[in-house]
Amino acid sequence: MSMELADIHCHLNFYNFNGDRDEVIQRAKVSGVVFVIDSGFDYPSNERSLRISEKYDGYVYSTLGFSPNRIGKSDYRYAIDQILEFSDRIVGVGEVGIDLKKSKAGYEKQKEVFLEFVKLAEEIDKPLVIHARKAEERVFNLIKNRDVTAVFHCYTGSESLLRQIQDAGFYISLSTLVCFADNVEKLARHVSIDNLLLETDSPFLSPVKGRNEPSNVKYAYQKISQIMDINNDEVSNKLIKNAGEVFDIHL
Repeated sequence: MSMELADIHCHLNFYNFNGDRDEVIQRAKVSGVVFVIDSGFDYPSNERSLRISEKYDGYVYSTLGFSPNRIGKSDYRYAIDQILEFSDRIVGVGEVGIDLKKSKAGYEKQKEVFLEFVKLAEEIDKPLVIHARKAEERVFNLIKNRDVTAVFHCYTGSESLLRQIQDAGFYISLSTLVCFADNVEKLARHVSIDNLLLETDSPFLSPVKGRNEPSNVKYAYQKISQIMDINNDEVSNKLIKNAGEVFDIHL
């Protein structure tokens, strides 16, 4: 029995997968990845994600969202309507959040848009996949008393906030950065396995040369296993259980 892995956040909907998406998915299967969650970040990417999860039904699942970096470039209300329309086909709302590093929109505007999606996640009872950059603390304070299951995707915030996130019953998703970034490796030493998920954020953050892809999530699993000093199977069993519970995916 080989390890069962999940990549809980990637962007197979990116155009640089158009030439070889089938092969990428094949490689993920061969690596032991039993499901992949593809994340939209605006109306067109959400649409592409739905098409991909339909084509690879039962293997690729979609979360639909609206990145704070898209504010001002397109209208988030289209994404809200889309999420409502396809709520029975998706496993989460996201990625959504606040980005004080990259977004051209001010904090107040980002907060207003983000809270619309928090409300939406509560309404349709789906987990919230959060993109928070240089804003982890603020985002946490906005949602800590809300009725959502939150996943802090690609978490790179502080250790003290990590504890608060866990205490609130939310989830920390570490990316393949854990394989090569000291700050993320340090976070991995403090995260509780009960609140942990792993992702690639493909095509970004590759632990090997070139484009990242879901099969590389195996390196993150191996690294976590080494850091926590728990055998690979135990790590994969626990993390697949976490991912299944959060996103309501039962294989």
